[in-house]
Amino acid sequence: MKGEGRLLAIPSGVDDFREIREGGYYFVDKSELVSDIVNDRSEVFLFTRPRRFGKSLNLSMIDAFFNLEYKGNRWFDGLKVNSHPEVEEHRNAYPVIRLCMKDLVADDVEGFNGRLKLMLKSVYRGFKYLRDSDLVDEDLRREYFSAGDLSDMQMERSVISLCQMLEQHHGVKPIVLIDEYDNPINNAFNKDTYDYVVGFIREFYSLVLKSNPHMSFAVVTGVMQIAKESIFSGLNNLRVDNVFSKKFDERYGFTEPEVKDLCAYYGHPEKFEEAKEWYDGYRFGNADIYNPWSILNYVSEGFEPAPYWANTSGNDILEDLLLHADDGVLKDLGTLGSGGSVIHGISASLTFDD
Repeated sequence: MKGEGRLLAIPSGVDDFREIREGGYYFVDKSELVSDIVNDRSEVFLFTRPRRFGKSLNLSMIDAFFNLEYKGNRWFDGLKVNSHPEVEEHRNAYPVIRLCMKDLVADDVEGFNGRLKLMLKSVYRGFKYLRDSDLVDEDLRREYFSAGDLSDMQMERSVISLCQMLEQHHGVKPIVLIDEYDNPINNAFNKDTYDYVVGFIREFYSLVLKSNPHMSFAVVTGVMQIAKESIFSGLNNLRVDNVFSKKFDERYGFTEPEVKDLCAYYGHPEKFEEAKEWYDGYRFGNADIYNPWSILNYVSEGFEPAPYWANTSGNDILEDLLLHADDGVLKDLGTLGSGGSVIHGISASLTFDD
């Protein structure tokens, strides 16, 4: 992975695959996630991992591999996915719809709908060539490429309608990618907008992921695994991969060999033990995993250890739970804080009502 004459830059905070591959950044090769997805053949993948574990970058990589818009790119030269010939027929062969739910944060329904309309309009602008396509249903074109605001029902159906138009134009069912799927619900927690946001999101995802005959497959990422009953009601084609799952356990975050390689590449192989002491704190499936954000910042700051992951996001839900914690929870936290251990059963998913 060495550049010619100088070291590759550290991609701290860069989550665009194309930028990393073209901009001279160090890339920890997770490209076999693509072959995993092709060979698994599920209709909908849900990957849940903590923040700053490369979910957005992996989604960008998936987009780069499958999206027909990027046909002929060289971004995957030298990467592990090329040792899987079964993926070649899928390379840059699909239209791709990519949604990021990160900015759907508002204190009232009007603000939420306004942000949602802006996001959907931005998505549609990427496919404005459909407006003049004779292969696409005229009524759909008129409905979704008009200058008027979208109704609630049009917003709910906007992605499935876009899938239909893309299938008609290209003769191929598109792929749908959804990043930070749980963010609107997390941010509506304890707000007056909660019931509306959950109801809308449930219907929106159901139409896109469950009742959509015009989609090849979908990949969804998020932090929390919200129970099917809350969001994915009736969705039987969902392949959930969380921190307990084994199949994709090394595809998010850095493994120990990858951290060793990174330390050695930047001239300090002896720093690995310090990195292990500070950042070897995760177990995904059968793999010991290091937080990428922490490791990249550790190297970028001259191998100076610090809690880089702390304060990278809000913790409103945790703060609320702690304020209402009972004596048993506080006792357990005291035990952990004193260096002791606590044994608890863990539910893989949750409902916010609980």
